[in-house]
Amino acid sequence: MFTAAAVAFAGMVLSASPAAAAPPIQQAPQVSLAYTDATTPTTSYPQPTGALPLGSWLDEQGATHKSRVYASFDLAGFAAKDTGKHVVAGWLVFGEASAASYVPRTIEVWQTATPTAPVTWRRAPAEKKLLGTVATAAGGPASYLRLDLDSAAASAAASGGHTLSLELRLSDADEADTASGRQLSPRMFMYATSNTAPGVPTGLYTQQYACADRTRPYVGTLTPPLTAMLHDADPNDQYLRGTFALWPVGDPEQRTEFTRDVMVSDRGSAATVPPGVLADGGTYAWQVRGGDGTELSAWSKPCTFHVDVTRPTAAPVVTSANFPQGQVGPGGVPAEFTITSNSTADVEGYQYSWTQDFSVDGWTQGPDGLPQWTDPYTRPGHVRAPRLGGTVKLTLTPPDAGPATLFVRSLDRAGNPSPTTSYQFYVPNTMPTVTGLPTPVLLDTPFTLQLAPNATLAAVDSYTVQVNYDTPQTVTAAADGTASVTLALANEGGNIITVRSHSPNGWISSSNRLFASVDTSPTVTSETYPEDTGSGVAGGGVGVSGAFTFAPKVKNTASYTYALDFGTETTVAAAADGTAQVSWTPDTNGQHILSVYPTDRDGRTYETYYYYFNVS
Repeated sequence: MFTAAAVAFAGMVLSASPAAAAPPIQQAPQVSLAYTDATTPTTSYPQPTGALPLGSWLDEQGATHKSRVYASFDLAGFAAKDTGKHVVAGWLVFGEASAASYVPRTIEVWQTATPTAPVTWRRAPAEKKLLGTVATAAGGPASYLRLDLDSAAASAAASGGHTLSLELRLSDADEADTASGRQLSPRMFMYATSNTAPGVPTGLYTQQYACADRTRPYVGTLTPPLTAMLHDADPNDQYLRGTFALWPVGDPEQRTEFTRDVMVSDRGSAATVPPGVLADGGTYAWQVRGGDGTELSAWSKPCTFHVDVTRPTAAPVVTSANFPQGQVGPGGVPAEFTITSNSTADVEGYQYSWTQDFSVDGWTQGPDGLPQWTDPYTRPGHVRAPRLGGTVKLTLTPPDAGPATLFVRSLDRAGNPSPTTSYQFYVPNTMPTVTGLPTPVLLDTPFTLQLAPNATLAAVDSYTVQVNYDTPQTVTAAADGTASVTLALANEGGNIITVRSHSPNGWISSSNRLFASVDTSPTVTSETYPEDTGSGVAGGGVGVSGAFTFAPKVKNTASYTYALDFGTETTVAAAADGTAQVSWTPDTNGQHILSVYPTDRDGRTYETYYYYFNVS
């Protein structure tokens, strides 16, 4: 932990240093601090709270003393052999409290053996190496003195003991001169920065293709993204710089390097090849290394790829023996197509569609930032040729009866598409027969449809039944090809029921689409005032009371809300059987309108029925 004095010194260090690299400045723990006195050669003066005497000095009685200062610092936290963590820089910081005279002097800093006992003048640790000298200032005590000890700190941190032991003394000439003596501040600090070099990058991808030793993918762009995952064990090095190198295979001297400045450690990031570097038809290799602002990783293994941005110029040729182009094919037999590359040698496969809605096969980014790619030839609407430029055969069921067009284009190894071929033909109607649709269709009320195969089909083994856009259900057919299915419609208004049969040979029939209107409005009847459906029938008369009965078409009807001639609405409760009855006595003759809608026990309201009647 930094003391207040240490914080002040750290500020001086930061302001006095050049622009800092990534590693943070840390204070090394002080193991010991002591001074010695030649006058009392067997006495140690450890951890003094006052000034540290250095060189020759006079006490209050005028006796001459000679002193040196010793300090040790623990650098264990700045190195780790298992991760490669090591000291990048280290420096000693101390200050002067006073001096006998302020003539510039030189303080020597020696590396010593690690003390094994209290340090005394007689048993001082042996001097091993002069690490450097610090010049004092003229005119007054220097509150800030610094000596860079990069090499010594790095060696000490990497050693078994992790301790750097130092001796501060004056030169031989100055040490015996009391005029050169001085008092050092007891605040003495060792600062260091450590760093772990970035690891070798992994997770290499050329566009969407993972780097492999024996595979050279084809890319269809001159500016593909190159993805890599950089690594650094230092928590402060979350953001790294990636340096990418790219060169033509066979000519490594034409090396181009470019960078991505911000790449998150342990996460895939991509750098795009700059324009003008790649040429169509070329084969290239690339590699990457990471930098943390202080050190660089080793280069990754090379990845190679081919560049092909030239699209196939010839559209594929499509033929069919049983569904000739421009003609009506047989019902109940899947269409058989033969697709050739039209003499285009580098066609890898073909893409086909009934709607010409060709998707662009790309890739997505995974949670770790690396490309996630699926081979397009494992997806519907794609077929790989058995060899480059090879022929493929397809067996397909046309989408429905009537005119049909199969759209086909070829794809080369880089995914470049050719022009599209349109193959047109006609499909006969093979839709199944569907009976049993009730009139009316009631909401949430089951009904059963009878399904029978089209007479032109040799066999039917199942049906798919779909209501609107719901998930289709499959119904198994009996031996004679018939089946039944029970449905209950949950949507008011118009519904579409689509039925298609399936044959053992893979044929899917054309669609039989039924329109089912679900009426949720109530039924209204009256003997006195019958409904006018266009005949002009009239009943009752002015002052003649008439009863109107409401009957439900939905379950759990709780009430009815009605109004005469769009006047004030009135709500009446329904009986246990869901019906209700109201009476009304007209005061004018001619046509009147009774509007009424039901409400169920859950508070849901349904369609309004408008009952037109005439008063005699």
